[in-house]
Amino acid sequence: MQEALCRELGLQTPLICWHARRDDLIEFVCTLSLVTAAVGNIAHEIITLQRTEIGELEEPHASTKVGSSTMPHKRNPMMCESVLGLARLARQHAALAIDSSLNENERDWSTVQAEWAFVGESCLLAAVALDQIAPVLSGLTVNVERMRANLGLTGGLMLSEAVMMRLAQTMGRLRAHDVVHELAMTSHEDGIPFAQLLVQDPRVSSILSRSQIDQLLDPASYTGLATDMVDRVLSRLATS
Repeated sequence: MQEALCRELGLQTPLICWHARRDDLIEFVCTLSLVTAAVGNIAHEIITLQRTEIGELEEPHASTKVGSSTMPHKRNPMMCESVLGLARLARQHAALAIDSSLNENERDWSTVQAEWAFVGESCLLAAVALDQIAPVLSGLTVNVERMRANLGLTGGLMLSEAVMMRLAQTMGRLRAHDVVHELAMTSHEDGIPFAQLLVQDPRVSSILSRSQIDQLLDPASYTGLATDMVDRVLSRLATS
C-alpha cells in the first residue's frame, strides 16, 4: 500500500519510518528556505537599485498604488519589501527544521508539534514569495540610461583594472599597478579625468593610443564572462 501510494504521488518509498528519519523533512524545509532566500535576494537588489540616488530599476507602479500617506510623491518598492519580509521569516524555519533532528528516543512528540507549524508556514512563505515576485519581474522597469550614467560617475576609474591588465602585458603586473594607482589617486583627489591623465602620461601613452584607452575605459568592453554565464543559466532553465 505504501509503495502504491508513493507511486501515485510521484514520491520515493522511504526506507524506514518517517518519525525515525528526519532528513527528508529537514531537506524539504531547508530547500524552501533557500528558494525563498533567492527570491528575497532578488527583491533586495531591486529595492536597492530603486533608490532615488541610484534609480536603475523600479518595480511595477500603478496609479492607484500609494507610496506614503503623508508624502504623495513617493514610489516605494512595496511589493519587493513584502517579498523580502517573507524571506526573512522563511530562513528561521531552516534552523527549526535542523533542530527537529534531535528527538527523544526517535519519537519526540514536542518536535512533531513544532513541525506542524513551521513545515506548513515554510510552504506558504515560499509560495507567496514566488507569487509576488513574478509580476515584479515581468513588469520591471530598467533604466538603461541611468545605468550608463552611474557607470560614468567615477570618470573611468572603475575600469582601472582593465587598463592595468593591458599595461601589464608590456611593463609587468607590479609596475602597471603602481602606475595606474598613482594616476587613479591623482584623478580622485584633483578631479582630473582619468582618461586625460592616462593620455598625458608617457609611461602609458608610449604603450596605448587614445583610442585604445577609450576602449579600455568603456564598461561594455569589460564584462568578462557575464554574458556566457547568463546564457548558461537561461539554457539550463529552458531545458529543465
